[in-house]
Amino acid sequence: MADEQDGAELFLLDGNSLAYRAFFALPDSMATIDGRPTNAIFGLASMLVKLITEYEPRQIIVAWDAGMSGREKVYPEYKAHRPPKPDLLREQWPGLVGLVEAFGYTNVEVEGYEADDVIASLAAQAEDQGIETVVVTGDRDAFQLVREGVRVMTTTKGISETRMYDAEGVKERYGVAPEQVPDLIGLRGDSSDNIPGVPGIGEKTAAALLEQFGSLEAVLESIDEVSGKKRKENLEKHSDDARVSRELATMVTDLDTGVDLVSEMESEPERSGLREYMLDFELRAALERLEKALGEQAPAGGGDGGAGVEPEEVEITGSDPTALGNGEIAFAHHGGWAAAVGERVVAGPDPVAPIAGTLADRPIVVHDAKASLGGREGVFAALEDSAGELQVVHDTLLAAYLLQPNRRSYDFDELLTEAGLEPGPAAGDGQMSLETGEDRVQDLGDVAIRALNTGRLAETQRPRLEELGLDRLLAEVELPLVPVLDAMERVGVRLDPDRLAGIGEGVGEEIDATEAEIHRLAGREFTVGSPQQVGQVLFEELGLTKKRKGKTGYSTDARVLAQIREEHEIVPLIERWRELSKLKSTYLDALPGMIDPADGRIHTTFHQTATATGRLSSTNPNLQNIPVRSDLGRPIRGCFVAGEGNLLTSADYSQVELRVLAAVADDGVLKGFFRAGQDVHTATAAQVFDIEPEDVDTEQRSKAKMVNFGIIYGLTGFGLADRLNIPRAEGDEFVSRYLERFPAVREFREKVTEQATADGFVTTLLGRRRPIPELRSDQPHTRQLGERLAVNAIVQGTAADIMKIAMIRCHRALADRDLQTKVILQIHDELLLEGPADEAEGVRDLVVAEMIGAAELDPPLEVEAGIGPDWLSVK
Repeated sequence: MADEQDGAELFLLDGNSLAYRAFFALPDSMATIDGRPTNAIFGLASMLVKLITEYEPRQIIVAWDAGMSGREKVYPEYKAHRPPKPDLLREQWPGLVGLVEAFGYTNVEVEGYEADDVIASLAAQAEDQGIETVVVTGDRDAFQLVREGVRVMTTTKGISETRMYDAEGVKERYGVAPEQVPDLIGLRGDSSDNIPGVPGIGEKTAAALLEQFGSLEAVLESIDEVSGKKRKENLEKHSDDARVSRELATMVTDLDTGVDLVSEMESEPERSGLREYMLDFELRAALERLEKALGEQAPAGGGDGGAGVEPEEVEITGSDPTALGNGEIAFAHHGGWAAAVGERVVAGPDPVAPIAGTLADRPIVVHDAKASLGGREGVFAALEDSAGELQVVHDTLLAAYLLQPNRRSYDFDELLTEAGLEPGPAAGDGQMSLETGEDRVQDLGDVAIRALNTGRLAETQRPRLEELGLDRLLAEVELPLVPVLDAMERVGVRLDPDRLAGIGEGVGEEIDATEAEIHRLAGREFTVGSPQQVGQVLFEELGLTKKRKGKTGYSTDARVLAQIREEHEIVPLIERWRELSKLKSTYLDALPGMIDPADGRIHTTFHQTATATGRLSSTNPNLQNIPVRSDLGRPIRGCFVAGEGNLLTSADYSQVELRVLAAVADDGVLKGFFRAGQDVHTATAAQVFDIEPEDVDTEQRSKAKMVNFGIIYGLTGFGLADRLNIPRAEGDEFVSRYLERFPAVREFREKVTEQATADGFVTTLLGRRRPIPELRSDQPHTRQLGERLAVNAIVQGTAADIMKIAMIRCHRALADRDLQTKVILQIHDELLLEGPADEAEGVRDLVVAEMIGAAELDPPLEVEAGIGPDWLSVK
């Protein structure tokens, strides 16, 4: 085996082989934000980056199929079994050729011939010119090309892992010399290309025969000396097949490829368009690896990263309208602050609050406005009681989120790189010392570069936002929401630790008692928190029905336990123990430690960019998931209390997602339920079971409720049966009857799926866009996931947009009326407010009106509101 680190001057790639391998090795749901598939392009780009960074070739040439080299005439069945090129791969094909060109390399095809014949001819040409060559392919018949100066690199797992072969390596792998490979294939055949070979002769037998006799012809001339009666018969009967197979496997080495290798080897790759190509296809990881490896030779980007910026250091107190000059301000706060207006940069040390008045009423561009301008010592807080207002007109974080909602992170330097901008020097961790003059200039220089780059990044985002119709969503929803969330985080919510401790003590006692009873029923002690040990007790010792099996044994997740709940009394106890334990560890034990001793309140952090649908999330702690429907979770809400002299007001949208579904699907039946003020689940059950509403029982309503909400998430009959632990046929029948009774909902789901498959994305009523590449997958399971995501993204995303608008309206309405009541929490479809007791009734009416006014829907929105001293009492 050759040393993989040995270099070579020329690499010859089989484009077809690598493209197909990449396509089938990587998820075919990979796509750009506008729905273009990219898995094959990503795979080939990764291979090119690997070759460049690990082997540093002088030149790369990629060969492509342009026919079958006449092999189909020799043997009509040659490759006849192969299916047509998949549509998603066909769509990427021009991009694959363009990728090679963007890297500065040459694409080659010879009309009527396969890529491996082109490669064989180029390898022969290179050998004559003394050029050391490596052939890169997934096809094993290329081993015949191996000789001194020519090696073969094969892909062993998709395209991510490779092995390099020289003559010794081929001999070790197949037991034959490279020049014997066509003879080997002649004997054993090749099912991937539909090459027949000789029945009954596999790879080891073929290699042994060639070692004994030397060649295919020698084998066929010496059949009498071959051991085994059946083997002799097959060789005699299929000798012509063997010769044809060898001919099919033998590569052509004398094609006129039209390539001047001398010129190719002397030329340098022209990569001026590579960055633009990589960014267009959103190949961030490949571009980053390439730029890191190439250093100064990396594809040229825009700007100089702000190198050499020397900001004007100023000290501003109060309001100084002239200090920053006129025009839009690109602002950064990172261990100091900097404001760029055009190419002029003004900077100063922390804190940033003293310059709040100077920033007021100026158009500001920033990355992550809440983090940069928010907090107790931030600009939003400083301006809260003043006449001035912070006018953030663009946030590069929120813009990136709207443009690419499926991303996991929105790192500022990554966004700069993708936009073709140079990040500039690292700005550190935000804790930089600004004590000495020299350090101060250096640190403020870093934040000054960040301010300049923020403005530059914004200019690249703005036309894209306008092109996709997302500029209005940014300006009217996401940006105005930032000060609302900042204010909510600063105010926080009061927690009664004594009440929480009392609940925790009782829950702890119940956990212990429940665990003791579980051990009694099992007949022994075991770790109830271990899924593996629970599985052993339930399925091996108690003999309960086994369901789904995973890597570590049979599953004991919530769905499985629900399905076997009636089989043994230990099962509901295990479910109870899990619920109690999670509640205790997540809330009862953790929440007291999160109380700020300065004000006795918990200050969660809200995130605008964490979910692809547009819903908000919260962390430290996550207050979105505090249970409200269970008898265990409700008392915890009672521990969230109003401050002295205050009351809490809760305003909750009534079934907002179902109302959105009725509106977007234009379903007259669903709309009628809401307009008439009926209980939608009871009315749905009456429709599906064809009975009067008063005859609907609890079980029928529960099924209807699950389907009503589940239909938004693509619930199937199988899913319903699994959740309700009913026969599959019953689940299928119920969902089928539902869709018959609500034909507009069925048509909406079908239309959304069809349109999203064609477009690659869906949009909410307000224009929020979410890519759904899963719909274009060749895998049925992935496509079904895409169908669920498409409908859910529209319905849940629209509901999320409505809630954001409601939060903005309520925040502004309270401020406009000089009320002391504040919005303190948002939990899915609910807003929680706190304020003086004498404001509560008026605030309740005001908030209900503002929330209903957040969107004009048919059916109209409805809000339920309550007032009380704690969060539980208001519900």
